[in-house]
Amino acid sequence: MMRWHARARRALALFLFFSWAPRAIHASSPITGFGIVKVDTSTGTFMDSTTGDIVRARGTNVYSLRYDQAGGESSRARVVSVLNSISDLKLDVVRTWAFMDGDAEDYDGRSMQPSEGEFIEKNFVALDELIALCAQRRIRLILTLTNYWDDYGGIQQYVEWARANGEYDVYRREDFFTSPRCRASFERFIQAIVLRRNTIDNILYRDHPAIFSYQLINEPRVAGDAQGNVFHDWVSYFSSFIKRTEGSRHLVSVGTEGFFLSPSGGVAFNPFSGAERQGVDMNRLQDVMDVDYVTVHCWVDDWMDSDDESKYRFMQTWVRAHLDQSSSKPVVLEEFGKHRPLDVRDRFFRRVYELLREDGRNAARSGSLFWLFVPNEIEDYDGFSVYSSDATTLSIVRDDATSFDDSSASPIDAYAPPPPSSTPMTPPGEDDDIDDEDDDVDFETIVAPVADAESSSFSYSCRMLTSNAYEAHATYGDYVSIELVLNTVNFTVDNVDIDFAGVQDTMAVTATRVRTSVGSSDDMFTTSYFTATRRLGEGGIYLDEGPITFAMYFAPSSSSSHVITMTKVTHGTRIVFDSAAPFVTDAFLRPYSSGSEQSNTVAYGDIAVLYVAFSEPVGIPKVLMNGRDAFVSVAKAHSANAFYAFVEITAETDALGSAVSFEVIEANDYAGNKCFTCGDGLSKRTTDGSSLTVVAT
Repeated sequence: MMRWHARARRALALFLFFSWAPRAIHASSPITGFGIVKVDTSTGTFMDSTTGDIVRARGTNVYSLRYDQAGGESSRARVVSVLNSISDLKLDVVRTWAFMDGDAEDYDGRSMQPSEGEFIEKNFVALDELIALCAQRRIRLILTLTNYWDDYGGIQQYVEWARANGEYDVYRREDFFTSPRCRASFERFIQAIVLRRNTIDNILYRDHPAIFSYQLINEPRVAGDAQGNVFHDWVSYFSSFIKRTEGSRHLVSVGTEGFFLSPSGGVAFNPFSGAERQGVDMNRLQDVMDVDYVTVHCWVDDWMDSDDESKYRFMQTWVRAHLDQSSSKPVVLEEFGKHRPLDVRDRFFRRVYELLREDGRNAARSGSLFWLFVPNEIEDYDGFSVYSSDATTLSIVRDDATSFDDSSASPIDAYAPPPPSSTPMTPPGEDDDIDDEDDDVDFETIVAPVADAESSSFSYSCRMLTSNAYEAHATYGDYVSIELVLNTVNFTVDNVDIDFAGVQDTMAVTATRVRTSVGSSDDMFTTSYFTATRRLGEGGIYLDEGPITFAMYFAPSSSSSHVITMTKVTHGTRIVFDSAAPFVTDAFLRPYSSGSEQSNTVAYGDIAVLYVAFSEPVGIPKVLMNGRDAFVSVAKAHSANAFYAFVEITAETDALGSAVSFEVIEANDYAGNKCFTCGDGLSKRTTDGSSLTVVAT
């Protein structure tokens, strides 16, 4: 999380205390019954290497703990209060940031590395103190070592240092992963951490049980690397580097969001178009030998522009997709959050924990850390903060953590799944037993009497589905289905008509199943299942923008003069129709060279830059420049409708005197609509008449 630097600036300002009074933390020594965490390779379970106990890995994110501990007395007191609350919740893992790079004014002198290779001892001591405080409470820390985003400096700061020291071809944050100087600088910082001796309890970091894992980076991306080779190689190197440096004592993780790159490896599960081109492939990373567990983030409010019900459904699909992956390594959902209101958030949190417990094996090899636990006096800067006063949310968190306390059960049996809350509304397959009572649908229904029949009544349940990857949306070319379950008393329904509002012809409706039973009072109960599916745009199916409305009709009997109409979705959400496809609104070429002079030429070794903007927010677009894939990054921190595309000019590929060409091949908006000016020649021209010509110097 923490995508926007301004957010962190505002958050940091809340923690500014200027007292540097000396302080002491008295930690018990030695630490008994509290060992370094390992992974049981036979079960994929986190285990305490000293006691053999299961480590639940249930916890939260408090990214600012080290920063707060480096502050004044009030700030340090807040750290103690937060850790006490976390302990009271029975949580055993906290993820925090063990870095702060650069010397920004609002860092208030608490940076760990204000300039390249300069390490400030008093600010490392704050990390020592934090680790000792956690050890006292049997809490373990995930120590994140840098950040893809700008908050706390991150990899952009390393890139700026490298460029200032002579690496003039380093300019994008993604260059951090390939820059020799960035690599050397990051190695020195890692060594300063993992080879350190804690000044409070005198325990070497390499031996400290309060360190759960070292995490290489928060939410990494390498835009445009569709194969994921750059980041895979970087992870392979640095995960091994940490293991070699500290003797393979602690776990190592990566901090990825969980995107898939391969169509056969889960790309259909990705939260937005373009995620497959972010250069980070979960399937490949979980096979890196020195990466000990898989990390997943879930940010439906950031990733999706849809209603809460669709976000809820996506969350379930996203979490299941990662739990079902074939690796035997543990899976930690290390960042998940939900905007208020609390009832919406509580439902979301409760379901996350249920998913992690539904299968005993998944529960034993998974972890979860919600975002973001903060004291009541701190501003909710991003809408995801969970306060100590949020009693209902924290009750759900604590109930999940304490559900693992049955010490008499085996490591796997201890995680018995809860009973299912309902059965999904899914049409039966050919081999389904229609008499199987487990197939009953159990969700909200609409109940009404039948006018033509004494002692007769009916109820129904209905939901809408779409083939669009963004489940609450549909556009032309997508299939939309309406599933209806009709429960009747003392009459049966053979036919149902269903149509979309504004569409002349009626949809073809399939009756998939009928079940009849007789009650103790001789009433006859019948359940009938119907499905209707249409492809939008096919056969003149054109709809108005907005929520898709429909009507379903049936008659209680063939002789009835009364027709019953149903229009309500009772389960899930109504699908929103969106016909507006994005298009390119602005495009211009500029040189990015080692010199400061701007011109309409580029020489070998220079970077050609394309700025391209769209009519609405889209995922990362695919762009060709001079016939090859360009690296693409977002141009504006708070917007996703403008991008920069980059390509290096080389003698091997670019002829002298030739003009730099480009084409925007593909872009999809958040409803899944494809850019209609992309890939058809309309996206090959600049809007300001700019051009670039390749020259010798």
